[in-house]
Amino acid sequence: MNRNRTQLLLIILAFALPAAIAVLLQTRWFHWNPESTRNRGDLIKPVVGIATDDASRALFANGERWTVMVRFPAECPAECARRMILLSHIREAQGKEMDRVQMVAWAPSGTKLDKLWIDFNAPPPRLGTAASHIEMAESETVIVDPFGNAMLRFGAHAEPTDVRKDLAHLLRWTKAGQ
Repeated sequence: MNRNRTQLLLIILAFALPAAIAVLLQTRWFHWNPESTRNRGDLIKPVVGIATDDASRALFANGERWTVMVRFPAECPAECARRMILLSHIREAQGKEMDRVQMVAWAPSGTKLDKLWIDFNAPPPRLGTAASHIEMAESETVIVDPFGNAMLRFGAHAEPTDVRKDLAHLLRWTKAGQ
């Protein structure tokens, strides 16, 4: 009888102990707040809506695609050119999810772009008032959700791999743009 009681007590502890620990971690005495997050870019708080007129809404807030928007610099040395080439391949790197992503270049006029990019400055002007809603330094990258909200910002020297990983994480865990 003693052995059966011990087994029953161990089974109850196996289920009750994790629940008790979870409750304790959320109390005011043991409140656990993780130090780091999984995203590599900087979360834009509050989220900035950049699709405010018809031109920018057609491009950004179509409800279908996530947008990786890159501001191309006026002068691009070899390292910058390498980074822009790697950024242009982020869409293809998403595999079966690539149809949910579009690449938008905010480039100075006269910049020759790869066919993978949608050019802001191409006629008809697609930028609309989006530029006035988000400040982007040269070579900076921003991820925009399918509803036209700028969500994540990557600095001028951020690795394209970080952009790809954050975008893959967003595509995996959200149904937006499907």
